[in-house]
Amino acid sequence: MEGNIEQQVSSLEKQIEERKTQTEQREAGEQASEKEIVHSIVGEQIQQHAPMHQIKSNSSSGLMYQDPRLQPMVQDLVNIAFSKSIPDAVKAAVKSNNPALIDAFHDILVDELYAQLLERRKLKEIK
Repeated sequence: MEGNIEQQVSSLEKQIEERKTQTEQREAGEQASEKEIVHSIVGEQIQQHAPMHQIKSNSSSGLMYQDPRLQPMVQDLVNIAFSKSIPDAVKAAVKSNNPALIDAFHDILVDELYAQLLERRKLKEIK
């Protein structure tokens, strides 16, 4: 997912639609929410650069972001993602060799991208 944030969000939109179609074809039952799909797509990008890192669900990482030691580092990574590219930010996160930072970055980035998609009215908010 290279390019500016607009291109990255557009690419993410396409990937979400593809995933939704794939899951609809595979399962007639429950379908993953758009936010879960975004979480999965970003997680796959992190796995490409850090195959040994185990992506955790976003239940506890948001709390890690509240750790004052991680907040500035996570914000720097988000800034890189939005100013350069998501892969550049992922590479910087992986270089830190800090699993808590990687997890917190993953969850905050998903939240930020999801907010961008909602703002563009490409997704419906989950209530």
